[in-house]
Amino acid sequence: MPITDRANTAVIRVAQAALLLLIWVSLVHLRGPNLFYHDPESLTPAQQEEDDAFIQTAAAVEFPAPIDYAPIREACTRVRPAHFRPGLVFTCEDQHGGVGMLRLQILKCVRYAIHAGAAVVIPSLSKRNPRDITDIETTVQVPLDYLFDRDAFVGHLTQGCPGMRLYDRVEDFPNYERRAVEPLSVVGDQFEKQSSSKSRKSSGAISASNKEDDESLLLFPREWRNYFDSWLAQQNINISPEAPVHIQLGQTYLEYPVREDGDAFAGEFGKILSFRNETRVMAARALAALRRRIGADNSAQQHSIDPSLAISPHAYYGAHLRLEKDAVSAWNPDLYRFARMEDQFEEQYQNLKRTGLEAVYVASGNRTVVDLFAEYLQRRITEEETNGEVLRDRGNKTSSSSRSHIRNVTVVTKQDLLRGDSLQELEQMTFDQQGLVDFLMMFKSSAFMGVAYSSFPWTVALRRHELSQYRGIRNLGSDILRDEYSELMGMRADYPSVDPFDRGLWP
Repeated sequence: MPITDRANTAVIRVAQAALLLLIWVSLVHLRGPNLFYHDPESLTPAQQEEDDAFIQTAAAVEFPAPIDYAPIREACTRVRPAHFRPGLVFTCEDQHGGVGMLRLQILKCVRYAIHAGAAVVIPSLSKRNPRDITDIETTVQVPLDYLFDRDAFVGHLTQGCPGMRLYDRVEDFPNYERRAVEPLSVVGDQFEKQSSSKSRKSSGAISASNKEDDESLLLFPREWRNYFDSWLAQQNINISPEAPVHIQLGQTYLEYPVREDGDAFAGEFGKILSFRNETRVMAARALAALRRRIGADNSAQQHSIDPSLAISPHAYYGAHLRLEKDAVSAWNPDLYRFARMEDQFEEQYQNLKRTGLEAVYVASGNRTVVDLFAEYLQRRITEEETNGEVLRDRGNKTSSSSRSHIRNVTVVTKQDLLRGDSLQELEQMTFDQQGLVDFLMMFKSSAFMGVAYSSFPWTVALRRHELSQYRGIRNLGSDILRDEYSELMGMRADYPSVDPFDRGLWP
């Protein structure tokens, strides 16, 4: 029985002990009074009740607005009234990559299935090798709920595409044992003529030779069904309920132009995939702890966090540091300026100064990097304060642009904020599962910055951009992405190339 029928009724920490010891010894001398998060006092019953209400509200706010099914329904019935046809089923196995790329691959598979009018088997994922996070193309398959909310996925597709049928296993598809041919492999961009310079990529790494971003995008996405049907006809394959056809959709990179379906569809389609519920609750608990930490700061620049808002104004800074082992191996620091630790740190520091925020939440899978970043921030603050004092002693006035707007910083991670059972639960999660908490905390941050060659910061920035007053992506002096909520560091000239995330990712 199709799943949709039933639905209507129903850290890995990377650090060497010796290096960490040296870092902490040095920080004893360098740290300011609020450099690191300390355990909060026990909450009173009233405070606990307040936190419980906060957590419940915050966990329910993942997107800028609840899903609107109308644009999705329009796409599902665009070609003809009976858009979906019996006898055709798509599977999306072996999807691999980080969270941002896995999310994209699943959404693309569903989008192509909508074009084709096909049923879909609930996608599975390739689990990253826990002993080597650079190894993402493993043969270990895990179900969708490894990272995403399966029930929400089924429910949203049921509402958005009433004609689409979903199945747990391809063997559950009617008459599957009588299929016309063995499963056929298809990739989304194979039906359009490809230029000789185009390369299909299956990982998050960017090729330095891929200078023409637009070459990777489909030119005629709305013709995909016609191309697909012609391809089947050329092989004398007919789609029939009595002899079904099974299509295995393979993985490509950034080839589907998400805005071609209209801005309304682009803004809603990504909402069919929600992060697993446990991580939403965990992030809400971290947010509640951060709210209390900010409140104890007695800083006029810090304001309370409203759990009902998608973005918390004037509260905390979100810094994504892409310096884990897999990043270092994928992006050569000799080619990518911001793959160099100090350059990435300095860019974050300069942006932090512009915001005036003093609470910094860091998203990183490498604790050593976080500690070095905290030390770097405090050192730069001290240097600028010292330089300002020297200039004043000499009788010179220091402009606001030449001096830091921050005096102390509180640097925290999810491990610093979570306590008790929540921390134990987090530590039992894999690298990618822990990363979901960082995604959610970055979504809500008052200001955010990341690098332009990773899908993580693009996913965060594009979703936040849905609330921006600016229509275009390249704005506020940037030719990549910079708006009032987020910034991808540097300019295009700082990168060998920047792939078309702005046109190839659903927010």
